[in-house]
Amino acid sequence: MKALLIEVWKRLTPWSKTADVYANDIDNAYPERMDRLINNSVTAKSAAAIMVQYLLGKGYGPEADATVVNKSKSLKLADFAADVADDLVKQRGVFIHINYNALYQVADFSVLPFEWCRIGKKDSNDYAGKVAVCKEWLRPKRSDIELIDVYNPRKKVIDAQVEKAGGWEHYKGQVLYINMDTKLIYPLSRIDSVAEDCDSEAQASVYKNRLLRKGFFGNTLVVTRPLVGDSLVPGTPAHQHAETERDAFQKAIKDSLGADNTGGVLCLEMDFAGEKLEDAVLIKQIESKIDDKLFEYTEASVRENILVAFNNLPSGLVKTNDSALFGNSGEAMREMKRTYWENTTRERNLLTAIINRLLGQSADHSSLTVEPQKLTDDADIDYTG
Repeated sequence: MKALLIEVWKRLTPWSKTADVYANDIDNAYPERMDRLINNSVTAKSAAAIMVQYLLGKGYGPEADATVVNKSKSLKLADFAADVADDLVKQRGVFIHINYNALYQVADFSVLPFEWCRIGKKDSNDYAGKVAVCKEWLRPKRSDIELIDVYNPRKKVIDAQVEKAGGWEHYKGQVLYINMDTKLIYPLSRIDSVAEDCDSEAQASVYKNRLLRKGFFGNTLVVTRPLVGDSLVPGTPAHQHAETERDAFQKAIKDSLGADNTGGVLCLEMDFAGEKLEDAVLIKQIESKIDDKLFEYTEASVRENILVAFNNLPSGLVKTNDSALFGNSGEAMREMKRTYWENTTRERNLLTAIINRLLGQSADHSSLTVEPQKLTDDADIDYTG
C-alpha cells in the first residue's frame, strides 16, 4: 500500500521561504505545466475553446461590447469576460486586478495571468492578505515580486491600505481571487485528472512525426551489385576511378527520383546471382511502420477522457471532421447543445456574477448588468481556440 501511495501523484502547495508564498506544486510551476499540456493536446485545446464559448454564450450585447473597463489597456468588457472565462475553464480560478479612485469606486479592472500569481502568508485567522505577482517563479528575485492587497472593497480597509502605501499615487489596488476549489489554496486545473491523457495525445503526434521525419518511411532502397571490385587496390588510380563512377551512378539514381521524393535514397551494394538486369538492380519503396489501428484506439480513449474532464463535453460538439459534426441529426445536435449548456451552468453563473459584481462597484458602469445570450446555432461556436 505504501509503494502504491508513493506512485500516486499529488499536487502540493508547500510554503516557499525564499519567496514568502505558498508554492503551486513542488516546482511552483503547476499552472504553466497545465496550460502547456492543454495547448499541446488538440482535444484539450478544442474542448477548452468550446467550453469558454459556452460560458460566454453569444456575448452580452452591443453595449457590453462597447464598454471599456480598463482605459490604459483599451480593454473592453467582452475581452475581459473572455479572459476570466479562459482561466475559469483551464485553471478553475482567476486573479483580477482592481484599481480604485479617491471615491472608493472601481476605476478599472483586468485579469492577471494565473501563472504569475501566488498567495502570501496567512495570519492566525487563516487569512492571506497579499497576493504576490511575479512573471517568473522558477528562481524569483525578491525585487521582482510585487505584493498587492487582497480584494476588500470596504472604505475603512482601502483607507488603511492607501495610507500604508503612502498615498493614492502609490497605491497598487487590490486583487480579487476566485478559487473554485474552496478547500484548497490553489484550484486544481480542469485537466488535473487527465494530465497524462493530454500528454499521451501530444506524444502520439510527436512519435508519428519522428517516424515520418527521421525514420525510413518514404525512403527508396536501391540494391546493386558491387560497383567497386574487391580486386582493386585502394588509393590506386583504378580504384579512385571506380569510386567516382559509383558516386556518379548513385547521384543519377537520386536525381531520377525527383526533387520531391518524400524521404531519401538508400544505396546498398551486395552480390546477386544471375545475369539478368532485374537480378543486378533492385528498387524497393520502404513502407510506413505506423500502426494506425493501435493509435486509433489509444487516441480515441484519451480523447474521451479529456472530453469528460471538460464537464462531459459531448464528442459531437467537437469539430474534428465532417462526420463528427454532420453525422448526427439536427435534433441530436440541438440536444447535445442543450445538455452542454446545462453542464456549464455553474461556471457560466460564476462568470456572470463576477462581471456584474465589478460593474456594480464601477465608477462609470454601475447601472450596467449583463447576461449571456444562449448559443442557438453551430455557427456560434468557434472551434479554433
